[in-house]
Amino acid sequence: MAKKVERLPPTPSVLKKLFAYSGNQCAMPDCGRPLVDKSGTLLGKVAHICAAEKGGARFDPKMNNEQRRAFENLFILCGIHHDVIDDKSNVKDYPPDLLRKHKAAHEGRFKRAEVQLIEQFIDTTQAMKPTYPKNLKGLAEALGMEEIAGHEDEINGVGDFVDNLKELPHEQREFALKLAERMRRNNTDELPVDDVTGAFRIGRTALKRHMDLLEHWRLGSIDEGEYQKYFVVLWSREPDTNPWVEILEFCEATKHMSDELIYDLNFGLYDG
Repeated sequence: MAKKVERLPPTPSVLKKLFAYSGNQCAMPDCGRPLVDKSGTLLGKVAHICAAEKGGARFDPKMNNEQRRAFENLFILCGIHHDVIDDKSNVKDYPPDLLRKHKAAHEGRFKRAEVQLIEQFIDTTQAMKPTYPKNLKGLAEALGMEEIAGHEDEINGVGDFVDNLKELPHEQREFALKLAERMRRNNTDELPVDDVTGAFRIGRTALKRHMDLLEHWRLGSIDEGEYQKYFVVLWSREPDTNPWVEILEFCEATKHMSDELIYDLNFGLYDG
């Protein structure tokens, strides 16, 4: 039986994370109003992407109470923008996917700054301990592939991928995901080297540095094809799936952010 819809306050840990990634600025593009002024007065408001209660802006009946108060469904805005997006007459101008995009873009700036700061002192690959999937029911539902739920080879394949991913530096994780996005758009498993250097505006030396690390951790390589043409390849996980494209498709279907997987290593999300 579904639980009664009720408004739950964000947990203290979620609030700390929201403010840490806010940069003390409203998350709406080109706003920049402070969330806390020089005197310490709180000016910002925590906003829901999908409303906490029935009748609110963008309320999603498929979400449960915990999902509605989770970090992924919240961001911090100035008072003006908070009231604008919560006005139901403005919902068509501020749909959930657009607000998630604004949240990801804004918080991403400060997440990268956090990583750069941490990198000065510790091995960032050890900052997060991975959570492994146990049944893949969430992934199966998201991708419409019921046959992978509970399948031992699939579960072990994801686990092996996570074991390699957790050792890969963050810069190469982000680069690999960008490669996967381009591969997915073009419906291909490989990209010509010239295509990658042109699309991402990087030199061959920089590309080789990225791919050498991906190959070292058994996640990708530059392979030679016919007529001495070279291609960038992301390696499949067992039994035979591109795990990077899998991440993109899962996030698109569930509205989770890819950061939760490639940086936070929370592959328990695949269980649903």
